[in-house]
Amino acid sequence: MAGRPGSSNAEAAGAVGPTDEARGQAKSSQKIEDLMEMVKKLQKVGSLEPRVEVLINRINEVQQAKKKASEELGDARTVWETLQKELDSLSGEKVRLKEILSKKQETLRLLRLHCQDKENEAQRKQTMLQECKERISALNSQIEQEKNKQRQLRLDFEEQLEDLMGQYKDLWEFHKPERLALEISTLDSGKEQLLKEEKLVEAKLEDVKHRLCSQFGAKGHTINEGLFLRSPEAAAVV
Repeated sequence: MAGRPGSSNAEAAGAVGPTDEARGQAKSSQKIEDLMEMVKKLQKVGSLEPRVEVLINRINEVQQAKKKASEELGDARTVWETLQKELDSLSGEKVRLKEILSKKQETLRLLRLHCQDKENEAQRKQTMLQECKERISALNSQIEQEKNKQRQLRLDFEEQLEDLMGQYKDLWEFHKPERLALEISTLDSGKEQLLKEEKLVEAKLEDVKHRLCSQFGAKGHTINEGLFLRSPEAAAVV
């Protein structure tokens, strides 16, 4: 960008130089042509010397050389103008490419910043993911422990429930009306049997007592009762 004005000044100076030179060549050619016209007129009148003719021939050669040089200069000028146009085009292209390069560099800088942000974000997420995995692992361990506790509690509860159900079943079987009636009937029968046996024992005791009284007489009535209770007969009756 900074070199552009200098190039324009140099190009402008180059453009002015060839133009002035062309004008000088045109004036010189005009003078030579005027001189040649005058020489031709002198030749017609026959007043030229041989040396002058040699000079005229030399002038003709110079004129031809100048003409050729002018043609070459025109070609060179055409080439120069073409090159100048190409230079201007390249200069514009250079400016455009510099602008594109500047934009690309800015885009690259933004992309690098974006990539850095993404890397930082990815690192942060990786750290969070690792922390989450550790928390999940700890929670899974706690859940497994809690499951084991619940399983053990359930087993204990089932065992206690089974025992209670067994006890309830036994109580239910025992307290059925039919069972209760049977138990009452059995108890009544046992009670009657005990009463009968008690009466029988009392009768036997009275009989044995009478027999002992008859054996020891009336005097031993006081001690007879104690002896009777320890006697084999009383034991046999009981």
